[in-house]
Amino acid sequence: MNILNSKVQLSNAADFNHFTSIALGFFDGVHIAHKKILKTAVDFAKKEEGQSAVISFKKAPRGYFDPKKNINIQTPGDRIKMFKDIGLDCAYILDFEEYKNISAKEYLNILIKNFNPKYIITGFNHTFGAKNTNEMQGNSEFLRNNEYLGYKYIEIEKMRMNNALVSSTNIKKFIERAYIKEANMLLGYDFNIEGEVIKGLGLARKLGFNTANIKWPENIVRPPYGVYFGMAEYDKIKYKALINWGVKPTINNSNNPVLEVHILNFDKDIYGQNLRVYFKKPLREERKFSCIEELKAAISNDINSINQE
Repeated sequence: MNILNSKVQLSNAADFNHFTSIALGFFDGVHIAHKKILKTAVDFAKKEEGQSAVISFKKAPRGYFDPKKNINIQTPGDRIKMFKDIGLDCAYILDFEEYKNISAKEYLNILIKNFNPKYIITGFNHTFGAKNTNEMQGNSEFLRNNEYLGYKYIEIEKMRMNNALVSSTNIKKFIERAYIKEANMLLGYDFNIEGEVIKGLGLARKLGFNTANIKWPENIVRPPYGVYFGMAEYDKIKYKALINWGVKPTINNSNNPVLEVHILNFDKDIYGQNLRVYFKKPLREERKFSCIEELKAAISNDINSINQE
């Protein structure tokens, strides 16, 4: 998959490749509804023996208008990897700063001029175009009304799982409330993060439980402090893991949270290397125990419980 991210490269899109279908959206998390949009673009391109592309942004548009909303389910690198795994031929990752003031009509004309697509695919709630213009904002109705420009518009309808709307917003709410299983159901995979294993204070080792410490990635949604059952992936192998996310109130006076991962049946030295951690379900909230022995007993119980999973 080719990854292009500059305005110059976008203007040369027609010379670079012929794109039969383009999918529009930010696709935070690339959840099951996103995958349907993206796979539809791939399938139509294959049917026409052409190329498929996704048009997205480096940063979610909402984050430009309100920095507090610049919280995502996954990193840009993980999002692009999923685009590739789905089978898209090209990903255009644009800088929203360069497009935020243009109207929906202008943006659509840019897409048609540079891609000349036969198909444009979006989700039911996708919007585009500056709100401070007198023109209609781009949405499903807008794209249908402009099919005379030479493309066929395909809208992917809303999806629900157990009465929950499949959306990035709902997934983030589930994660923030420790409803990990519900979030994973909408994602279609286990919520996960990746980070470099860093040196800790060695407190867990003194308790008899080796852990890999990871800093939480910037701008990624965070679950509540607590203990979770999950998996740790190292060198393409997954291991059961006990995950502690929090400030370790029993043995630490710091307010800086750390992700500690106790990997079962694992004894490799992986300092300085990357570890991917998958969250499966919460086990208990983080709490301050009355003594170290009580904490050790709780950790032992946690390990016993995940051994039975």
